[in-house]
Amino acid sequence: MPLTPTAAIRLRRLLLFLPLLVLAALVASWFWLSPSSVSAKLPDVQLQTLDGEAYSLAPKPGSIRLVELIYTRCPDICPTTTVKMVQLQKRLQAAGLMGHGIEFLTITIDPQNDTPDVLRYYVKQLGIADEGWIVLRGDEETIRTVTSSLGFFAKKTEDGFISHTSSTYLVDQNNAVIRKFGMGEDFDPEQIYQELLNLKKEG
Repeated sequence: MPLTPTAAIRLRRLLLFLPLLVLAALVASWFWLSPSSVSAKLPDVQLQTLDGEAYSLAPKPGSIRLVELIYTRCPDICPTTTVKMVQLQKRLQAAGLMGHGIEFLTITIDPQNDTPDVLRYYVKQLGIADEGWIVLRGDEETIRTVTSSLGFFAKKTEDGFISHTSSTYLVDQNNAVIRKFGMGEDFDPEQIYQELLNLKKEG
């Protein structure tokens, strides 16, 4: 049965736009599916403690590490996250778990401005205790390796601030990211405390 003129026009339009629809579907699938196929990891690189000592991010058997990436000039979510991690640290200390298979890492994404002295002031002001918590810095290239491996976006803006991903990372003994949490108001110490307890029970 021959097509009516209207149906023929519709068919021609469909055939014309079909390649574009296929291309759009492929692009969408790449954006939606490719992140799940990429495993975020804490890279095996060397950073420095505030005393200038080398600190390896090599896999650590028997340990779970909670990693936050911050910069001290951040006006909001970085210090808010750290304060909430301090609350979490106190609960873990009371449970006898802090530093015993559970560690916190704070890594600056602004090593040019976050000197050891600046970071020491940050530690003091926000009440970070030494037990089980290491604050680290490194050169720009090494920090880029860390952020890239974790899938953490960070870019300096013209006003001197840094636009960055609002994620913290729970890393297993093989350096693989097993959970991602938010930062700032989206960082829930109670949720993460329970998560850590469950992981410890699982061994």
